[in-house]
Amino acid sequence: MANPFKDIKELTRDVESYLRKNRSAIYNNCKRISDFFEMACYNNIVRFYENRGYEISVKNPQKNKFNYKCTTAGNPAKYSYFEAKRKIGRIEFIFEIRHNINVQSYHNSDTYTTPDILIIKPNSIKEDDDFYDSKLKYYYIENKSLISFCEVKNFNPFPELLFNFIGVVNELKPNLMRKVINNGNSHIATTLMISGKSNKHADRIITNLQSRYHINVLCDLFNIGGITFGRRAINRVKTV
Repeated sequence: MANPFKDIKELTRDVESYLRKNRSAIYNNCKRISDFFEMACYNNIVRFYENRGYEISVKNPQKNKFNYKCTTAGNPAKYSYFEAKRKIGRIEFIFEIRHNINVQSYHNSDTYTTPDILIIKPNSIKEDDDFYDSKLKYYYIENKSLISFCEVKNFNPFPELLFNFIGVVNELKPNLMRKVINNGNSHIATTLMISGKSNKHADRIITNLQSRYHINVLCDLFNIGGITFGRRAINRVKTV
């Protein structure tokens, strides 16, 4: 089985290459390989929308540099994100591609989880002063503001990882727990992005899950991430 851990210099080059295109640079000094893989996946989601005809722009740069939010904590106002726009007729659609924002459960308004990558409605982040037993603020979005999300895992795929992802989908987007016809809409369906290559058993599970639910499970992204999100391949990725 292929090693899911890629040389950190190679991942850094991938991240920096995409940011140079957007006239930005890495601001936060992430050391863990999983952070760099997460940033590369974040860039690939941005590339997905770019390849589908969206106008992409960097928002909230810090000291003229792109500051990734590689933590579930912290005020989102201190971090950068991408905005995507697309005009159809007289209507302009705008949304944000964010990183590590808390999301309210579909089932319970006082329960939250934090996907790695989120596609959300603009200006939807809220503050809660009573969440903690301290003066810290809690930042989140309501479930109705969540368009889609992706989870990023720097592992080889294994059964528990795949089934756990379905639990998160059920908590945040239970409508995807049924098979939905891909109607050509522009948002990527909820996706599990995995660095390592799957074995025969994992392939069977992935095939079954993707046939049962309206989700994407994408593996071996260290090796084929660029191909998976390239112009020729993105039509094979489910949308909602």
